[in-house]
Amino acid sequence: MNIESKDLDAAIEAGVVTLAQADALRAFVAVRERSRIAILGHEDERFRFMRGFNDFFFAIGILLFGFGVNFFTGGLPVPNLVAAGIIWVLSELLVRRMRLVLPGILLSIFFVIFVFQAVPFDLSSFTSPPPPQLRGPLWSNLLLGGLGLSGASLAVTVKALIAASAAGLYYWRFRLPFALLPIAVSLVLAVISVVAMIFGTLPALAHSLVILACGLGVFAVAMTFDASDRDRVTRYSDCAFWLHLFAAPLIVHSLISLITPNVFNVTNTVAISILLIVAMLALVAIAIDRRALLVSALLYVGAIISYAIAGTNFTAIGGGSNQGAVFFATLLILGTSVIALGVGWIPLRKWLIAHISLSIASKLPPVPNRV
Repeated sequence: MNIESKDLDAAIEAGVVTLAQADALRAFVAVRERSRIAILGHEDERFRFMRGFNDFFFAIGILLFGFGVNFFTGGLPVPNLVAAGIIWVLSELLVRRMRLVLPGILLSIFFVIFVFQAVPFDLSSFTSPPPPQLRGPLWSNLLLGGLGLSGASLAVTVKALIAASAAGLYYWRFRLPFALLPIAVSLVLAVISVVAMIFGTLPALAHSLVILACGLGVFAVAMTFDASDRDRVTRYSDCAFWLHLFAAPLIVHSLISLITPNVFNVTNTVAISILLIVAMLALVAIAIDRRALLVSALLYVGAIISYAIAGTNFTAIGGGSNQGAVFFATLLILGTSVIALGVGWIPLRKWLIAHISLSIASKLPPVPNRV
């Protein structure tokens, strides 16, 4: 049986242990975990997801229930508020009491969606002519379309802030690390819409810089959580994981878009520039012991490998068989590289940490003594 931080908090409220005793126990566990990591090594970027098949079973039920309820709400305010209330009650049982993570992730998503759909107004309907449409990359348009938004900047801002508030309330109540992800997504969407509302349609370069700034902001918050739990033994590590998962594609894709608008049209200069960016991101990923940056860069690395094999860009590769050979050769090389990097992760971290400033290294996850 594992005793979690929430269990200690409940024990304090029940008077079973004092606050001083709970703090002493947390410190004792942290010291033991730090010693175990130093001796045995800890190269897993762990986060709690499922404790057993029971979590998956509940998740299936929540998905079926959520999609079914969503159909009958009809986009009306009161039915959606009722649905959000039902999701909240289920969260009290499954998340707060039973501490199920995967079902909690799905419940938090449905809660935010139902609260969002319960908003009975669309600010764009009160203006004539309609305000400028929010333009951006494909993921922004898909997100807006999926949420049923009009694309009006002011309406998107209000709706995004409502979604962030709902996710923040969920996090405050249930302390579910995943809830930080919809908060971050909503706030980034609000920032993008505010910029569009003030400056109108931005040039591609300026838009990429805005996305990069948002990604760096989310990354900074994630690093704050990481710095507060260097040994990654508390839920703060899980909080950082989800934020890194969102920050990584924002940073990687915006940096690459500053170089080329179409990664499939590769030239020697573009290829070298992308490799330099990926190398820089790899150093950061290894130093902070987070792999999300590298995962987000795999598509671009694959494009460079294909270009190196074919000696031209994708659109000029002739013949179906040649395309297939290039594609699978790229998979082979890319897969081998990922496996090699995974095997050498700890030695690389040990070498890198030894060559950076001690003040910076002291804020990063420790490297195990045994490699």
